[in-house]
Amino acid sequence: METNHGAEQRLSHHRGCLGVHHWRLPLHVQNTEVFKTCLDYWNSFLPDIYASACAMTDTTSVFSFSPVPQQPLRRKVIVVEDENGNIVRETMKDNDVLAQYKTMRETLVYLCHLDVDDTEAQMLDKLRTQSGNAKWTWQGLNTLCWAIGSISGSMQDEQENRFLVTVIRDLLNLCEVTRGKDNKAVIASNIMYVVGQYPKFLRAHWKFLKTVVNKLFEFMHETHPGVQDMACDTFLKICNRCRRKFVVQQVQEREPFLSELLAPSTLAETIHDLQPHQVHTFYEAVGLMIGAEGEASKREEYLARLMAPPNATWQTILASAQGNPDVLKAPEATRSIQNVLQTNVSVCSSLGQPYAQQFNVIFADMLQVRSVAESGKAGLSSCWQGGARRATIITLHCHTMPLFVHVVLK
Repeated sequence: METNHGAEQRLSHHRGCLGVHHWRLPLHVQNTEVFKTCLDYWNSFLPDIYASACAMTDTTSVFSFSPVPQQPLRRKVIVVEDENGNIVRETMKDNDVLAQYKTMRETLVYLCHLDVDDTEAQMLDKLRTQSGNAKWTWQGLNTLCWAIGSISGSMQDEQENRFLVTVIRDLLNLCEVTRGKDNKAVIASNIMYVVGQYPKFLRAHWKFLKTVVNKLFEFMHETHPGVQDMACDTFLKICNRCRRKFVVQQVQEREPFLSELLAPSTLAETIHDLQPHQVHTFYEAVGLMIGAEGEASKREEYLARLMAPPNATWQTILASAQGNPDVLKAPEATRSIQNVLQTNVSVCSSLGQPYAQQFNVIFADMLQVRSVAESGKAGLSSCWQGGARRATIITLHCHTMPLFVHVVLK
């Protein structure tokens, strides 16, 4: 009772002395510092109000604001070459920005719990304003979809299902009537983000989940900047949260989705237009699927089918080197070795101990090539000149150890 009474007094103090309605207005200004101050103000007392369960009859008028950020969260991702010559993705994070977004997400969740109907109504109203306006903006849509994704799990299942279906329908309608490849790409990325934030809905609706994943595969062929990365990242997120659905034969399906995906022609077509780092993300995601299969024989079959393309590339490189060691001088050969080994690392990291089957396939060859490269004696290494030889040794070292550690520890 003392806790509830104290919370009521604090709320009364905030309303009466500071004026809640007065503090609502600055949330719409562009000044970042003012926005942060107002956000901190709301976030300081909402947990107490929620915990005390003393919501008043006019909570809608008190709490009816959405702390949608003035700028959408953008983690700068760049593709760089690391010190070992590997092409990697590097994420530049701003800790202050991430902390602010964490606060906004918490605030949105509290507001949704305090008045879920009002939150739903405001979100949908803002979305309709965007989709019904010929002058909709990228920033406006990005920030709104971020807010929609942030309240995942805050509603009862039935209401959340209805809410998500409405959001996706409105976004698809907006995409249909919008002109311009750039505009469509922005809408598509927001659709991918939103559906990825609602795994419970995806797990409960197989046909929708399958449609979403197949759409992601389509986006993997879209060369517009950022779309392929977003598609691969969303595919990984969905596989992490819905992995079991892909290894169970669903109603009206001839076979599990994973078996269909790993058909040689389907797999090759799906990853055909992806860059190496995107292929690695894709393979990590499929590794999660395979790990969800409970039957060992099926896991082994799926893993063999998944690794068939990189294994074929690996064997081609080794066969070429046996016939003509000079081929290993070429930068293309070193890059191919890097990509094959990084693909193995990606699958190993997500699959765990069952990866030992694939590890046994390539490990002996890896050790042999590395040993010859380091020996400096006749054979392959005698044909390598400085940089090419060092690059291959570093590549083998950097990828052999992670594979060994993963297999041993998992």
